[in-house]
Amino acid sequence: MDIKKLRLVLNSTGEAGNLSQLNLAPNLLETFIPGYGLISKFILDTFGFDIGVVVSAGLLIFATGTAWKYVSKLAWTFLNQYLVASVYFDDHDDLFPSVLAWIADQRVGRVARRLKAVSKQGSSPEEDDVGEMDNDPAELFHFGRWAAKVPPKYEPYFGSYQFTFGYRFFIFERGKREKSSSPWQPRSEEEHIVLKTFGWSTAPIKALLVHIKQWSIERENSITVIKRPQSKEIRRYQGAWSRVTSRPSRPMETVVLDPEQKEALIADVNEYLSPASPRWYAVRGIPYRRGYLFYGPPGTGKSSLSFALAGLFGLNIFVISLLEPTLTESDLMQLFNNLPRRCIVLLEDIDTAGLAREEEKLDDTTKDKKEEKDEKFSAADLAKELRKTAGGGRRGGGGGGGSDDLKPGISLSGLLNAIDGVASHEGRVLVMTTNHPEKLDSALIRPGRVDMQVAFTLATKHQTREIFSRMYSTDHDTGPKKSVIGITVTSNGHSPNGTAGKLLTNNHKIGEAYTRDEIEELADKFADLVPEGKFSPAEVQNFLITRKKDPQRAMDDVALWRDQLLEAKERKSKIVFVQ
Repeated sequence: MDIKKLRLVLNSTGEAGNLSQLNLAPNLLETFIPGYGLISKFILDTFGFDIGVVVSAGLLIFATGTAWKYVSKLAWTFLNQYLVASVYFDDHDDLFPSVLAWIADQRVGRVARRLKAVSKQGSSPEEDDVGEMDNDPAELFHFGRWAAKVPPKYEPYFGSYQFTFGYRFFIFERGKREKSSSPWQPRSEEEHIVLKTFGWSTAPIKALLVHIKQWSIERENSITVIKRPQSKEIRRYQGAWSRVTSRPSRPMETVVLDPEQKEALIADVNEYLSPASPRWYAVRGIPYRRGYLFYGPPGTGKSSLSFALAGLFGLNIFVISLLEPTLTESDLMQLFNNLPRRCIVLLEDIDTAGLAREEEKLDDTTKDKKEEKDEKFSAADLAKELRKTAGGGRRGGGGGGGSDDLKPGISLSGLLNAIDGVASHEGRVLVMTTNHPEKLDSALIRPGRVDMQVAFTLATKHQTREIFSRMYSTDHDTGPKKSVIGITVTSNGHSPNGTAGKLLTNNHKIGEAYTRDEIEELADKFADLVPEGKFSPAEVQNFLITRKKDPQRAMDDVALWRDQLLEAKERKSKIVFVQ
């Protein structure tokens, strides 16, 4: 049958009428598809098939999909504006990594098809991963092979993800946008996170964030976070602090200090951080600030006590170096103003920042010695020169006045204004450490700025005994306290039978242990052999670390180590005296 006659027959029926309605006019199709009439005629004459129906159906489907996409986008915009509550986070906010880690730990993060792998080269495996690995203590440890077994962490990539929490529907969106930077700075991007839920109230999202914060705290309850100022370019227009690292919290009992001093310090900090303290200070018109000065010889545990306090009270540590060449007084004020309500601000080696007494009177002998020292280029002088070079003679601008403004970097008046000026931050715990408290200006350490001074001395007999006992005690004190004898290296570094990678002890079998009483007895003998007030706790601890698996070896070597170190100290003191 002729195709044209068939079409005439079909057009005369109702079904064909519907088909003809679907088949758009050739002139209309020619408008959107140039050459359509010629192509359709060629196909019709050659194959006897009219493509008008197929093309018309395709255009109709395309138009329907486009309309649906437009209508759905319009509807979602309306819902998102009037019926959806949202909370936003920038990547420099403390909640950003917590929310990201929580999402990655949930089912939505585990089953997501778009993931971002996070693997830091050169970093040590995390504790939860290390616990799953088996390592033979008798084998030589190869860090590369061990760390290669740690799988990378995964987190949701940029996009939108849906999940439920507490029988409520949430939407998690991760994206990035261009940072608002100055014209002379390179363009960069920052990430952001959005949490959404249907409704007019953000209360469900706030409840979810409370849960995430508690989850994060429980996950890192034994971790102390350390933050430092961001780079000069970033801290101008973003958060002033960045998280640089985190480390396991140091137990307070591992800090070797006079027990009475330690108890007094803990009680004072605990009283200050009490929730009722801010009102007590406010009612009496006293600024809600607390400052401490830890002073003593190097290696006596000043910084260690700061980290132990942070772990004990669950605080983060914010470390500021006043020797940073790019740090100005305005930067210092901004850093203090961007501190959280409760934290520890650590200013280490405050005496090296050039904040010496301004009205110090020197006799002739001291002046002569000072002139000789001025001929040498010290670390503080180098830092000052770097400040001049980096800042081009720029003056600090945060509260310095008078002659202090003529000095580059941080002046004494600028530091004092940041610590307890009119606009200074309240609620923080300020800790300053120094090896030479006599070099500090009296205005810096007066009451109100430094409320308690803690003196650190060279190791006493009690401290030496405590270091030894702690070094060889077990991690878990269950019943009689034991110390397992580990593995030490023989003279050739291998076992007597030549097995590669096997290391044996000199005097004991693997797994042999000392009882608690035996360790205490050795600790008493060790403390008797180490002279009191001659060595720092760090020196004693360093000696024991090299023999941490064999207390008897430490007892055998302590006399030789003591005599050699005393002799070296005596030679050094003579050289300094001659100079």
